[in-house]
Amino acid sequence: MRINAYHLLSYFLDRTATEDYICKSYGLTAEQVAAARAYVLNNYATVMDQHIRIEERIAAGNPPEVDKKMEESHAKLLKYKEWLEKRKIAEAEENAGLAREAKDPRFADLPTFKELVTGQKSWPE
Repeated sequence: MRINAYHLLSYFLDRTATEDYICKSYGLTAEQVAAARAYVLNNYATVMDQHIRIEERIAAGNPPEVDKKMEESHAKLLKYKEWLEKRKIAEAEENAGLAREAKDPRFADLPTFKELVTGQKSWPE
């Protein structure tokens, strides 16, 4: 996994975040965290300028066309979930019907699909 100084910047700006915590959170060595901290301190103006631009872009949110696409996708997802639920109910009802047929004496001598496919049982004469 690749970690850069921008990933760690919020920790560097938080006085309560310890180096040990950062190391454990990202699986980094103390030397790696120190190198990232040194990079931020040596390039503070550039790093903070980029950080502020990123934060402004996040605060602005998505453009309207992206929000619209997201809403359409969410509606499709809900429709698909509804379809899956209906399908699940229909399959359960079908399986219940098959179970009733299997118990019906009129169907007792008929082979199951698996028996037919594997050749374990043939059609009654």
